[in-house]
Amino acid sequence: MSVQIFAALAVTVWVAAGVLAALVLLGRQGYRDWRWYVIGAVLGPLFIPMAAERADRSVAVVETVGEEPGAGDTAIVVGVDGSAGSDRAVRLAAQLFDPARTRVVLVTVLDPDTADRPDDDDTRARARAVLADRATWFGPDGAERVATEIVCGQPARAIETVAAAHGTAVIVLGRHGAGRTVHLLGNVAHQVSRHSPVPVVLAEPPEPPHRHAGAHGRHRAHAGGELPEPHP
Repeated sequence: MSVQIFAALAVTVWVAAGVLAALVLLGRQGYRDWRWYVIGAVLGPLFIPMAAERADRSVAVVETVGEEPGAGDTAIVVGVDGSAGSDRAVRLAAQLFDPARTRVVLVTVLDPDTADRPDDDDTRARARAVLADRATWFGPDGAERVATEIVCGQPARAIETVAAAHGTAVIVLGRHGAGRTVHLLGNVAHQVSRHSPVPVVLAEPPEPPHRHAGAHGRHRAHAGGELPEPHP
């Protein structure tokens, strides 16, 4: 084996070790900043202990809006990320639970790196705006009655941590469609459903219309289709 080939293989293994450490150790914990992959590629296997330490950091609650729960309050936690799947979860929760009787907590989970950023960070501002908007889906008093939290950490672990802190009775999440990202990073709803000690309600995506039309050429939608938009 020539020196050039050996050197190329050594560099490839070095870079692959660091990139895989970033993907497996940090990517699965919610880190999305591409610079971690660059650092991993440069440091190679030396990056593994650094990534492991970073991935082991605890969940951080960076912002809470709403009154603290009282003794005996029943709470539900709803995962919110602005996607169609999480919006289905919010609509379902708004139909099932009255915030005047049940404490509703909307939770957005951000990249763990966001915990070190200032309060006026753009990512936090967008998350804050989405939470404030979704709170209004619970009726005219939703903005006042629904609590919101911005949390940094691995999504599934963060939701479970928030649920435990509030003594949550039910967690409501949207089920996202399968895809490459789901297979690499894991489906949050699936992870929470498997490990949560409390019931998890999943808002299913609507099934596509039947491919074959009926006798009159009409397509029928599945009964479990899109939930209607709540009216404040």
